[in-house]
Amino acid sequence: MRFFAPFVVLLGMALSAPSEATTLARLTPDQMTDAADYVVRGTVTAVWTEQDERGNIWSKARVDVVESYKNDAPEQIVVESPGGEYRGILAEVALAARYDVDEDVVLFLSRMGAGDRFGTVAMYGGKYTVRTNPADGSEMVVHFSLPYTREYDHRFIPNPPAGQRVSLDSVVSQVRARAALGWDGQPIPGISADHLRTINRLQPGVK
Repeated sequence: MRFFAPFVVLLGMALSAPSEATTLARLTPDQMTDAADYVVRGTVTAVWTEQDERGNIWSKARVDVVESYKNDAPEQIVVESPGGEYRGILAEVALAARYDVDEDVVLFLSRMGAGDRFGTVAMYGGKYTVRTNPADGSEMVVHFSLPYTREYDHRFIPNPPAGQRVSLDSVVSQVRARAALGWDGQPIPGISADHLRTINRLQPGVK
């Protein structure tokens, strides 16, 4: 039997809003890049859930990093999403990023607090699944998530309509260009200016 548990937590720099909210502040691709400590491509090698000392449930995924597009990420990172099922207790969190073993992902990672805990910028908005574009065999990226009440299998993610498909190369090029250019000094919801200065190059005139 499943029991539903409330889950109220603020992920600091990892989220743009408290996790019980059903909407997040919309971020541009440049803001997503600025907000991320790392932007990486990697493969999910393990997925599990844990409960912290406050009783909050977290879904976790171990990712082997294949390539870093912003800053030099560790070779392996554990990325966390709020919610999930743990010992029969189900904590449902809208817009949480979901993961599956062997999934090929591009992640905009943001450090949670002062330690080595990482979440994704804007929850599932900071996670792409890499798939093959059936039209031409190229690599494309897809945003997709499901409630924790439904099983997640990355092999069955639906493809976007042909006119809405985004190539992996275009995302990587934009991230790299922004990371090389640097932060423009404009605020980003939920992230301190001091942190943005720490994790980014600064554009001319930004102090």
